[in-house]
Amino acid sequence: MSLKSNLLLLGICLYFAVSCGNGQKKNETRSAQDTTRTTDEASRFKSLLKDLELLKADDCLKNATLGYFIIDVTKQNKETVIAQFEPARQMMPASTLKLFVTAPALEIFGPPIIPEVTVTNQHSVNWRSSKLLRKIGGKFYNHNTKDAGVQAILQFWKSKGLDTKGLYFDDGNGLSRNNAISPKQLVDALYIMTNSKYFLPFYESLPIAGLTGTLHKALKGTAAQGRVRAKTGTIAGVKSFAGYVKSVSGRELIFAIIVNDYSCRTKLIKKKLEAILLRMAEV
Repeated sequence: MSLKSNLLLLGICLYFAVSCGNGQKKNETRSAQDTTRTTDEASRFKSLLKDLELLKADDCLKNATLGYFIIDVTKQNKETVIAQFEPARQMMPASTLKLFVTAPALEIFGPPIIPEVTVTNQHSVNWRSSKLLRKIGGKFYNHNTKDAGVQAILQFWKSKGLDTKGLYFDDGNGLSRNNAISPKQLVDALYIMTNSKYFLPFYESLPIAGLTGTLHKALKGTAAQGRVRAKTGTIAGVKSFAGYVKSVSGRELIFAIIVNDYSCRTKLIKKKLEAILLRMAEV
């Protein structure tokens, strides 16, 4: 073999040696970054998860039923479950049930119904929600009745792929103690709406923490102000929240939390649940 050939072969060997070394270093760097990212993710949600555990052990909830479901949808087309407890348990939802009425109303009636939906969600107006339910029944079955509306709404959500097993509407506003919805069904409905062409008016119809609607006094001056949009629900012994969070770090969360049969004052349980909303905003 000539000197020129030997030099060429040596050059090739050196090239591949350096390339392999660089590749190994890149892989090691990438691996270290992935490990750091995983650690950061765990750390980011640590306080939230800790507070949820404390909530489960709270004396206020000693004989109560608690359920929650929280997902991270920051990455497009990917849902990551952050926390869950009795997510499929059917519970009295109070006024968060209105989400199951106002969302289909937007898709069925379009832009003309936006003002009605906005007022209904912002201020939790019971008679307006019941009216929307009957209106939907009239559109589908030519009967402006509660039963027709319930049937139409269940069909709507089934057509969207939502598991309606156990879902029960005794009214269209959440006042009845016979209504039954699980935290996961609420979150699934909220997630389904993110792919709706009417998502923006639906999203904007929800109260904003510290600023508008039934949340205008809640969490004012905290990290949650302006970052949480959620429907609230309150009847005797029932408190619920369901909605969306855009956290300080840019995470996008969808959540539902319901408590039935708590033993403390409503003002106190409200404060405890709002603390969870704040933790979500802080991640």
